[in-house]
Amino acid sequence: MASLSSHAIKVLDQSSVSPPKGSVLETSIPLSFFDLLWLQAGVVERLFFYKFPYSTSHFIHHFLPIFKSSLSLTLQHFFPLSCHIRRNPNSEHKIEYHYIEDRGCSVPFILAESEADFDALSGDHNREFKHLQPLIPSLVSLSGDTPAPLMASQVTVFPNHGLCVAISVNHSVCDGASSTNFIKSWAATCSSGSTTASLVPAPPLFDRSMLHDPNNLHSRFLRAIEEDGALIVFQDSSKTVTAAAPIDVDKVFSTFSLRPEHVEKLKNRVKDKYKEFEAMPFHCSTFVIAFAYVWTCLMRSREWQRDRTSHMAFAADYRSRLLPPLPPEYFGNCVGGCFGAMKVAELLNDDGFEKAAEVVGRAIDELKDGYVLEGAEEWPELIKKLCLEDPLSVAGSPRFRVYGTDFGWGKPVKVEIPSIRHASSMAVTESRDGVGGIEIGLALPEAEMNQFRSHFITGLR
Repeated sequence: MASLSSHAIKVLDQSSVSPPKGSVLETSIPLSFFDLLWLQAGVVERLFFYKFPYSTSHFIHHFLPIFKSSLSLTLQHFFPLSCHIRRNPNSEHKIEYHYIEDRGCSVPFILAESEADFDALSGDHNREFKHLQPLIPSLVSLSGDTPAPLMASQVTVFPNHGLCVAISVNHSVCDGASSTNFIKSWAATCSSGSTTASLVPAPPLFDRSMLHDPNNLHSRFLRAIEEDGALIVFQDSSKTVTAAAPIDVDKVFSTFSLRPEHVEKLKNRVKDKYKEFEAMPFHCSTFVIAFAYVWTCLMRSREWQRDRTSHMAFAADYRSRLLPPLPPEYFGNCVGGCFGAMKVAELLNDDGFEKAAEVVGRAIDELKDGYVLEGAEEWPELIKKLCLEDPLSVAGSPRFRVYGTDFGWGKPVKVEIPSIRHASSMAVTESRDGVGGIEIGLALPEAEMNQFRSHFITGLR
């Protein structure tokens, strides 16, 4: 049995994958105000672990060609992922995605091999980040004369045991819904062996004119990030779009599950508190229950002062909430903030979970269709202040159905979002066993993780 400590990998191949030759004309797409908002958000990393009881050479000869060709075919339709970000040559006040063939507009791809213990790496128990780090591709150009890419991919084979498909995407190019549509389209194309892309659910749309901006948020957001000194001079090809985030090597990853019976039990606790109402006075979904429960368990695991304020902030999909609404196929960023706060003392009280559920539920209720952009001009400053308060946030969504991502080797046995290590964030997916419930991933210092696990388990008894 390979050791988990054998975390070094052997790189077998480094290459770049582009859309098929001649399939995409030179194109520029302006960054929307939503894209600008996420320009400094860094990189979203996903790991998909699959059982693969074959040798590395078997993967290279039987699967690698279709894996790379299907990526190329899918990039033809999702070409912004292979673009670079630059200032518009005719206007320094416009930032755009730019695609031009044979100018480095591509996705770096790495094939690697590992002798580490696949089952241990893909488990739910505590795993040190340093063991997962070699599986994650960096957004670094393979040549020194082109800007940093917006996406990179890596496949790491664990001979005769499994493999890991890793995807890193700069958040400035798209949100979770868009990247999930891309990944599912790529997987469907790969598993079918087709010579044309299988687009799930439909071809992406890039028309930024569909996104109305009556309050001139684009200019406001651009000015805010320029004043912050965070906007890169894109003409300088040696620069990257966003600064590299610190490596939190001291954190461990662990996964927790709320099964349907757990969710029902927690919902009943909330309903009992508000039983004098004819109906629940706020949104009380499985997500609300999960977020509130993690929030309270996390606060019980930390040694924060009781009079300190604990913040929560997560992104909500605004496509259907805008006026006029955008179609689900709109590719890019279209998510805005959902915010709430409680005193630590309130969260630590016996009814802290129930009160947290109300705070989260009412925050979602406030996202009224057609009015979600009211006060949006304050978002850049609000987000900057919130980041100093270490808010609890969310990556992923149960609606993405990531455990249905099949490249041709079956469904993944584990999905991770390792980029949550850079903040207090919980990764959320649907339950992998398909029976309902929700799966939660965390990255915390080991002592804090062990405390969290104790509170999480005790609260479900």
